[in-house]
Formats: sequence, structure tokens, C-alpha cells
Amino acid sequence: MNARVDKQWKDKGLTGYSTEAIIGTLNHYGVKLDEAGFKATAADKFPLDLAIEWKPTWKGTGQFAPYPYAAANELFNRLLPEKPTPMKTAHVILDVIANGLRAVAGRDDANLAGAFGHWDALVPNLPPRGDRRDAFLRELVTFLESWAQTFNELPERLAKAGKKDEALKVALVHEVLFTDREGCMTAIVRAHSGEREAAVGDLSKWAGEAGRDVYQRYSALDALFQLEELEKVKTLGLGVFDAAAEDKKWGLADSIAHLLGHLVQKAGGEPEFVRAVRERLDRAHAHTGGHH
Repeated sequence: MNARVDKQWKDKGLTGYSTEAIIGTLNHYGVKLDEAGFKATAADKFPLDLAIEWKPTWKGTGQFAPYPYAAANELFNRLLPEKPTPMKTAHVILDVIANGLRAVAGRDDANLAGAFGHWDALVPNLPPRGDRRDAFLRELVTFLESWAQTFNELPERLAKAGKKDEALKVALVHEVLFTDREGCMTAIVRAHSGEREAAVGDLSKWAGEAGRDVYQRYSALDALFQLEELEKVKTLGLGVFDAAAEDKKWGLADSIAHLLGHLVQKAGGEPEFVRAVRERLDRAHAHTGGHH
């Protein structure tokens, strides 16, 4: 296989090069595979997994140092077109965000229906819950990082703008992707659409439910904080932290402790509660190496 990609690939992208040239370049710089080998390797992986796997044998430098990820992504799109890659999925979500922001601003060029159509077409092919979904999401969030806060706030902003149906649909995008948020993003929309008491009641029940998955409990607690139901968060928060600590999920416990720390900064609290929050911050930091 002699065909190869030239140094201009970074400026031009890989779409104009043949599959033979893309694979030939991988082979030339140390990654030995063919089309069949790529399909077999990619069956239960995503582009970032493959790029990491190829890194130890990769000899490309300069213009070709970042080539493995770009090649993996392009080969996924060509050879496994039915599989949504994290990058393709991110483009669809960013389109939902862009059109959602236009809708919030009341612009005539908002086309959320079109953006939702692309999302609906993609959903059936998303990886099922489990390790593959987790790997997919880890890669997806790298593309959404700078838009994460906007994406999180969009259902609430649409609801406040009187666009309940659109807000519920964006909430569902969240909940399909991040299954521990199931019901919670929808509850935020409901709270801003005339159902506050019932929505807060559901979130409080989920956050306080001892047998419930602790990530789901944290999502409910976080939604209560977003709705500024601070007394509810104060009542329930320590219990959610303790459940995470008991499961030795210290990264999550650290997030819960920081949420409670923000609560204290925002609303204060009785000395006993403040002391309990500080103790939990210290415990979480002892396990995660954090500082406060």
C-alpha cells in the first residue's frame, strides 16, 4: 500500500484523500492495519480509544503528530457510517444549542425542529448503557466542554422564554445522553412551566431515596440547587455525600461536597451544618488530592 496523505492534510482535512492513502499513512508511520483490521478493531471502540491504542507505535512528528485521531475519525465515518462517532454527535448537539439560543432570543432563523430531526435520527444508533456508552461520553464531552454550561442551562432558558415544548425536548437530549439525569432536567423545565411544587417534590424524593443510584441522587440534588431550593439541598445534601463516600465514589463525593460548599457561600447555615460540610470537603480532598 503506497498511497499516502501529504503534509497539507491538516489544512485541507482528510475528506479529499482516498481510504487507501489514509490507511497507507497509518502503516507508513507505524500503525499496521488494513480496512478489515480497522473494522474489527473499531467494533467496540471509538476514535479516541483507537488513537490512544496506536500512540505507542506512532512515529509521525510535526504535521503528522496529531494524525492518528483524525484518521480514526475519518475511517469511522467512511467504513462504519451507521455508527455515530462522538464528534458527529457533538456537531448535532451544537446545532441544537445554536438553534435553541436563537429561539430564546426570539430570532426568525431558529430551526429547532430541523436540529431535533438530526438528533432523533442519531439516537437509535447510540451505544447502549455500559462501558461503551461511558467511553463514548468521555470522548463526546471533550467536544462540548466550552459549551457545557450553555447546554445545561438551555432547557431552563427556553422554559423561561415560554417555549415549554422545545425546553422539554432539549431536556430529553440531556437525559438520553446522560442517563443519571433522567427526569431531573425535565423537572427543571416543569418547575418553570407552572408545576414547581410537583417537580420539586419529585426531585426531593429522588435525592433522598436511599436505594437509588447515587449518581441519580446527585443529579436530583444538583437540579434542586439550580432551582434555588436551598433548604431542600441543605436537608438532603449530607446524606447524598455519605452514600457516595460509602460506595467509595470519591470523585462524585468531591462534587457533592463542593455543591454544599457553594450552598454555604450563598446562603450560610448553622455552625453545625457548616462544620459538617467542611468535614466532608476535607474527607473528599483526602481521597482526591484536591485543595480548598
